[in-house]
Amino acid sequence: MRAEALVVGAGPAGLATALRLAEGGHQVRLLARGNGFTHWGAGAIDVLGRAGEQRVERPLEALGQLAADHPYRVVGEGALRSGLDWFQRTAASFGLELVGDPERNRGQVTALGTLRPTCLLPAPAAGELRGNIAVVNFEGFRDFSPAFCAEGLRRRAGDGARITTGVAPMPAWDHDRYFTAVELARAIDEEDFRIRLAPGLARAAGDAGTVVVPAVLGMRSGHEAWADLERRTGLRLVEAAIPPPSVPGLRLFNAYRKRFAELGVRWQFGFPVLGVETSGDRVTAVRSEGASREITIACEQLVLATGGVAGNGIQAGRDGSLVEVVAGLEVSGLPPAPDGGRRDRTAFVGERFLGAHPIGAAGVRVDRELRPVDRSGNVVHANVRCVGGLLAGHDPTIEGSREGVALATATRAAESLAPAVSHATSGQGGASR
Repeated sequence: MRAEALVVGAGPAGLATALRLAEGGHQVRLLARGNGFTHWGAGAIDVLGRAGEQRVERPLEALGQLAADHPYRVVGEGALRSGLDWFQRTAASFGLELVGDPERNRGQVTALGTLRPTCLLPAPAAGELRGNIAVVNFEGFRDFSPAFCAEGLRRRAGDGARITTGVAPMPAWDHDRYFTAVELARAIDEEDFRIRLAPGLARAAGDAGTVVVPAVLGMRSGHEAWADLERRTGLRLVEAAIPPPSVPGLRLFNAYRKRFAELGVRWQFGFPVLGVETSGDRVTAVRSEGASREITIACEQLVLATGGVAGNGIQAGRDGSLVEVVAGLEVSGLPPAPDGGRRDRTAFVGERFLGAHPIGAAGVRVDRELRPVDRSGNVVHANVRCVGGLLAGHDPTIEGSREGVALATATRAAESLAPAVSHATSGQGGASR
């Protein structure tokens, strides 16, 4: 097997990089050991929610406050803007309209009734909370509490807000006792189910004009199911982010996979990468598990989008060491072990469970072309690019920058590989062999 460009990882950075390269005519193969952050996140595009201890209202204006090795500073504001513009156009072509702009953060309603800072929201989550508001669940769905969400919204809005709760009865279907968000979303994808669901949803809303519901309004055909339910009920429906799996994230993931099929991108899913083969300063092939034997895939360029510790792109040893799992790249970001001995693994974590943890900012250091470098700043592999959460210098969870960093670095990687990847097979339309 071979590929011009081999992308490892199917999170926001890996998906975006693979698609941008495929759209540029490159032969692309995507490897992933499992589902990426699309299945876990809230479905929005976070650019920068916090810088240090300060909440950020204007992400682009705050970039100058970040450390010089932060991925945004490495690739530049232009790459971030270009990545966000590309993604908005791409999402719209998927039928997944995004609302907002990178100049100012906005709030996304959560199941806790809080507003998490983000930059671009899926249209079903972007409705304005005004007038009489109802928080409504679907009968039997256990992952969303209208009372809990409403109480949080009341605390934010003050005593004068009129926020009620309700439960929409479910039409007869195959899951009378228990069902997941994904099963409910699949049911709502069906027009007949929506026709039977809409009257009860409208009654549960009472006299409210805006209704907050769990983010389960379909996942097969973009935002079509949400728009249809708004028409049938005459209500402004606002999806609240709920615990994983993320239905809005699955909408995007499914759209990516459909587009990959159209462009001939080969997809190997469910088998971890075992290592690489090298010649000089270049990676020549990647080894991965297969159904019955080890598989070797020759490549001209390699993109690592495997994430940090949470994504299993970085592993910790019992001696306190950290290593990148595919190419064995050096990991930076933690203080060195005392006297060259073992690092105490308690240094990985902070004092507060929900606070910043040093290991969250650990990652691979890169040059401006996103090639991995050693401690002296020398390029380790000339044909390897590292993108997204794998990069050192940032903690995407704490600062709320995961999707923004993914898109900015995917943009820079695609730009840097444009002249580097051979076009020997371009006459075949970029289809994988």
